[in-house]
Amino acid sequence: MNMLFTPQKIKGLEIKNRIVLPPLVCFTFAEENGFVSEKNIKHYEAIAKSGTGLIIVEATCVNKKGRLSPYQLGIWSDEYVEGLSKIAEVCHEHRAKVLIQLHHAGLRISKNINEEAVSSSDYDDGKTTARAMTIDELHGIQQDFIDAAVRAEKAGFDGIELHGAHSYLMTQFLSSKVNNRTDEYGGSLENRVRFTTEIFKGIKEKVNSSFIIGIRMGCNENGLEGSIEIAKKFEALGMDYLHISTGFDNKSPFNEELPDGFPCNWIVYGGTKIKEQVNIPVIVVNSIKTAEQASYLIANKLVDFVAIGRAQLADYNFTKHIKEGEAVVKCHGCSPCKWYTNGDHCPAHN
Repeated sequence: MNMLFTPQKIKGLEIKNRIVLPPLVCFTFAEENGFVSEKNIKHYEAIAKSGTGLIIVEATCVNKKGRLSPYQLGIWSDEYVEGLSKIAEVCHEHRAKVLIQLHHAGLRISKNINEEAVSSSDYDDGKTTARAMTIDELHGIQQDFIDAAVRAEKAGFDGIELHGAHSYLMTQFLSSKVNNRTDEYGGSLENRVRFTTEIFKGIKEKVNSSFIIGIRMGCNENGLEGSIEIAKKFEALGMDYLHISTGFDNKSPFNEELPDGFPCNWIVYGGTKIKEQVNIPVIVVNSIKTAEQASYLIANKLVDFVAIGRAQLADYNFTKHIKEGEAVVKCHGCSPCKWYTNGDHCPAHN
């Protein structure tokens, strides 16, 4: 039996298989000001219809001024609930469970959105500048995340994923490369996780006990060992799952050799090492494009779920095809991926 198609739970939520669609922004799909379009709905419906067990809807911004792109979905007011509920509904119609990723870009804010970027600390790397948030601003953004989670529950999602990876705001607090605050939000690990900790606690107070709260985090945030310590903190806090990717710097692998025969890259391997140290479900992601890679990870009990991104964008029927032993439409590996600008130009679809 292919272990990929065995059910697994996150807290009390049973997911029919181990295949996850990770949160991948569909640039140009959203309507003006980040409202859900028919194109967004059809996109997620197609992947749910294929049989994917868990869908994590793309990074959706909690604050209008915190977007990474003018084309990013929004969840910063109640006006967005109706459109987002249509995504949750079509996913559920095909027995997929569905979460939505909550996001603020921090110093990665698009200049088309806001000329003044904010972060955990003053930042200037010669290309990007940002100023440190005041305590009042920091608390305001924490409330934005909490309010967004409440809207996600109203929209019918099974839970939310906090975006604490890929150099965005939460990782700007977690990373010792960026965070040099001298107040209670900087310095020690306890302080650097506080921004996220308080958001988590605030959400827990406002949503039903069955609502899933997980986080996407890096395996290289202050090195692999540093990431393991962060993961343990999140588990102790009560996070329902961890989704392991890269932290502030996605080009800085940790110094650990991959074992012979390991079929994936260092980012996935980092996720398996974190899994060894925690007891909550772990999702791994990054360049996993084949059924063989995914099956290896699950069959060897290295992780709980496998997030397959570009392969599902290239072939909306990826899950159906591998379950039935059929050929998949292969991702061409474009660099940069066409989905970073407009998924309609993906050569696998043409």
